[in-house]
Amino acid sequence: MDTLTTWLDKRLMPIATKISENKYLSALQDGLMFSMPILIVGSICIIIGDFPLPVFQDAMSSLLGDIWGSWCWDIMVPATTGLVSLLSIIGIANSLAKKNGVEPLSAVGISVSAYFILLAQMEDGGFAVSNFEAQGLFTAMITALLATSIYSFTIHKDWVIKMPDTVPSFVARSFNALIPAAVTLPIFLIIRILVSLTPFGTVTNFIIQVLQMPLANITTSLIGTLFASFLNSFIWFFGIHGSSVVDSFMDPIWYATRAENLAIYQTSVTAIRPYIVTMDFINFFVFVTGSGITLPLTIIMAFKCKAKRLKEIGKLSILPGLFNVNEPVIFGLPIVLNPMMLIPFVLAPTCSVIIAYLSMYVGLVPFPTGVTIPWTTPAPIAGWLMCNDWRGGLLQIVILIISGLIYYPFIKALDKKYVLEENAEEV
Repeated sequence: MDTLTTWLDKRLMPIATKISENKYLSALQDGLMFSMPILIVGSICIIIGDFPLPVFQDAMSSLLGDIWGSWCWDIMVPATTGLVSLLSIIGIANSLAKKNGVEPLSAVGISVSAYFILLAQMEDGGFAVSNFEAQGLFTAMITALLATSIYSFTIHKDWVIKMPDTVPSFVARSFNALIPAAVTLPIFLIIRILVSLTPFGTVTNFIIQVLQMPLANITTSLIGTLFASFLNSFIWFFGIHGSSVVDSFMDPIWYATRAENLAIYQTSVTAIRPYIVTMDFINFFVFVTGSGITLPLTIIMAFKCKAKRLKEIGKLSILPGLFNVNEPVIFGLPIVLNPMMLIPFVLAPTCSVIIAYLSMYVGLVPFPTGVTIPWTTPAPIAGWLMCNDWRGGLLQIVILIISGLIYYPFIKALDKKYVLEENAEEV
């Protein structure tokens, strides 16, 4: 075990660190998180507006009249979740510019302009609102990374107009961005023209068909999700923050599939959503109560174990676990570098993936709606809200029970060992 740990510390740790600290992946994460507060507000509006209780809907309609039928989907959704692509550009460009040591505001402005250059206009000359929704998310992410990188390159090459020191700083910053903008934006015009000559027609169509759909189909398949789940737990076992490593390259896919589902849900509450695996599926089924699904473990420790250390750690870890925070038990038990707990720590989320995926695949539980649920929302509320159906909450309960059954023999075996150790210390 020590040999394996040493090898992983030398080989795996540097790779995991490089992945989690990669500035482009980190900028994607930061940028997507930038839109999270607005998406959550919009999602709460959707939950209220489409709350699955006819009595509530009838009461609100009679109380507020026609506005009840339009306030959510016609007003709040377009101004919140309907801006996910535009908000992502702002967040990603801002984050990457800071990492590159250049002016963030100029990077944001150039990135937004570059995005509009790539968009296809409608017949009347305007832009379709769908470009700012889920449909344009991948295009937005790639545009922000590319535009900010080109802008940063020109700044670092000192391709700027330098103003005298007497000129106000905000004026100087504007002129500093002039040449970088003049270099960056024509590049995107050329990209648009070249893609228009292909069968894809638009950059968005090209990215969706060549990049987004193939990546989503591979990484959100049952096998792809099982691999992500295993990698997360396996890395955590060696004390490396597995979620940070896996999320760094999977988050853009999971956010995109969530947004795609929401776009379909917006057209019809009963329409079939395209993806099972979304960010919320990962948060509330695969890692419900945290990586490894450890809430059942903490309950067993608190109420079924006899070793004092296990009972105390279990009691301290239950409340955080209810809100999907499980570092206390991961490092307190510990699960980290504890061979006895490796198998259930990997097996519990593996079974969760299989059960949840197949339950949705065969139609027992609806696909996620795409509505953004705060990651600290406890089960079974989170499952109900994310599926807009009580069966989502029931599925979470089933997963927690099965995870508890998986953990039980392992923690009881460890409990016996600890009890013997404590008894020996008392003698």
